[in-house]
Amino acid sequence: MAQRGITRDAVLAKAIEMIERSGSPTISMRELAEELGIRTPSLYNHVKCVNELLVEASRYAAEELRQAQLAAIDGKTGDEALFGLAAAYRRFAQEHKGLYKLTLSLPTLPEASQPQLAAAIAEPILFVLSRYGLDEEQVMHWQRVLRAIIHDFLSQEEAGFFRHSPVSAEVSYQVAVRCFVSGLHAEQEENSHAGE
Repeated sequence: MAQRGITRDAVLAKAIEMIERSGSPTISMRELAEELGIRTPSLYNHVKCVNELLVEASRYAAEELRQAQLAAIDGKTGDEALFGLAAAYRRFAQEHKGLYKLTLSLPTLPEASQPQLAAAIAEPILFVLSRYGLDEEQVMHWQRVLRAIIHDFLSQEEAGFFRHSPVSAEVSYQVAVRCFVSGLHAEQEENSHAGE
C-alpha cells in the first residue's frame, strides 16, 4: 500500500529536484527516501526500480530542453534562429547540469524510451535546419554536427579547460556556431548549384 501523502508524482518531483541540486544524472533510492521522509522499501510502492524513475526523469529533462529551444527560436528564422537555439542549448546545460546529463544518458535507457526522447530533443534543431533547403539526410547530418559541436564545447567548458585564459568562452562559443553556420551556407550554395 502506498505511503499516505506520498504520490508517484511527488517521488518523481523530489528525484528531479535532487538531480538538479547535485548536477548528477544519478539518484540513490536510499537518499530519495530520506528526503521524502519515508523508508526505502516504501518507495517501491510508487516505482518499480531506480531505472524506471530515471526514465521518467529523462522524459522530463528532454521536454524541458525541447521547450527551452522552442522558446529561443520563436519568431526567428534562419541564422538568427540557429544562434538563438545554440545559446539556449548551452544555457540549459549550464543551468540544469543534472538534467542535461540525463539527456545524454539516452543510450543507457530501455530501447522503447529512446526514440521518443531523442526526437523531443532534436525536433527544434531539425525544424530550423529544414528551412535551409537541405534534403532529409543532410538535415540529419547537420543536426548531428551541431549537437556534437555544442556538446564538445560544453564538456570542455565544464571540465575547466577554458579557465586558464582571460579570453571569453562566450565569444569562443559564438565563433564555433559561426563556423557551423558558414559550413551550412556552403552546403546550401552547393545544393542550389547542383539544381541548376
